[in-house]
Amino acid sequence: MNNNIDKFIKEVKTAANSYSLKVEILARTKNAVKIRVPITENIYIQLYYNQKSKTRNYVLIGWNRRLFGRDCVGGEWHKHPFENPEEHDFSRNGKREVSISEFFDEVFKLLRENKLL
Repeated sequence: MNNNIDKFIKEVKTAANSYSLKVEILARTKNAVKIRVPITENIYIQLYYNQKSKTRNYVLIGWNRRLFGRDCVGGEWHKHPFENPEEHDFSRNGKREVSISEFFDEVFKLLRENKLL
């Protein structure tokens, strides 16, 4: 059963490696894992996966608040747009499932566009 968590961690490490980032496993239980990937002193990606509830949270955090994110709750994806991270975007793009590496690509595009890198 833990092979889903191991697979998730491996996907995170692969995505992080493509940007030369390190991976910190903050917490791991039988069914869930929480991971942090530091980008700068104040900006990091946090990822959460629960294999039992099938929940996935991919979040870009800056200065201790969410800047952007994509979540899958109950099998349904939504996006927290960079322009308004408190919003839940259920549009066609917002509901699109994204891989971890796609999320990293989105994050770095946003960071570059907004001159945060």
